[in-house]
Amino acid sequence: MKRSLLCLLLALGALAACNDKPPGQLEPIPRPADYKEPPKPAAPKPPPPADPNKVTLRWKLAEGAPVALKLEGTPSAATVYVLQRPKTGERMLRLAPEGAKAPTDQGTFSERGFMLDGLNNVDRNLATLVMELPKDAVRQGDTWSLGLELVDTARLGRDFAEKKAERHNTVKLSALVSEGDERIATIEYDMLERVSGILPPAAAADEHTEKAPIKAPKGKGKGKEEPKEAPKSAAERPVTAEVTFTGRGEFLVKAGRWRSWEGTLSSKTEGYTPPSPDQAATLVPPGTLKLKLTALDSAPAQLLQPEPKK
Repeated sequence: MKRSLLCLLLALGALAACNDKPPGQLEPIPRPADYKEPPKPAAPKPPPPADPNKVTLRWKLAEGAPVALKLEGTPSAATVYVLQRPKTGERMLRLAPEGAKAPTDQGTFSERGFMLDGLNNVDRNLATLVMELPKDAVRQGDTWSLGLELVDTARLGRDFAEKKAERHNTVKLSALVSEGDERIATIEYDMLERVSGILPPAAAADEHTEKAPIKAPKGKGKGKEEPKEAPKSAAERPVTAEVTFTGRGEFLVKAGRWRSWEGTLSSKTEGYTPPSPDQAATLVPPGTLKLKLTALDSAPAQLLQPEPKK
């Protein structure tokens, strides 16, 4: 009897031990009676369908297939541009006057023709006019601007006092039509940058100061030069620097290149003569240029970027 009772107690103890919760286990907190489940997050919406009335304009270059363009009407009569897409790195632009044996300048550009690096001021502005396309998709009537700096007043000297500036930089998609499986985007350009101001008498005098040789004693060779006195009539002088461009082009959306492009670029500075053409306040070639872009059948070998050696 005692043995049976002991076995019963041991069995009850073992059962109680099985029902005990392990140390540290948390019990769920009972929810209030009025608790409501939060709504499940909505599924992400699909992107809106592409607007059939909009187009994204991009240069479409294939690896190993350079594109050559000739810009007629530049100071060298014609400038050749070679566009290349290397296997690695950014797209390359190399340029030179037609017939040159080596490139005179080069730079890199993005898929939309934005100049990323390289090129001097004048070459960069001309390349921007020819190559830069809008960043976003555009529809007929949309306008945008180009990354241009056409006038640099710092080149007029630190004494130049700007009085008035007028700038507008407008490119417009004036028409978008279909021809077979191609779409033609007609783009119009209207650019003006005009800055006017005053050069004070001191700056005007410095510009006209000439150097005259100092007479050396007899038998002692040539004398050194010393500045002549500025004309007493020197007075403050009005100065105006102006650049304008109007043009029109037809861009092949699917092919990613120009079918035609032409325009008139005009530059002048009144009241100031730079020490050299490279220091002119207008950052485009001087005078009036009738520009026209045409495609070449092949790229001149001397303008191609050499492929890296394996």
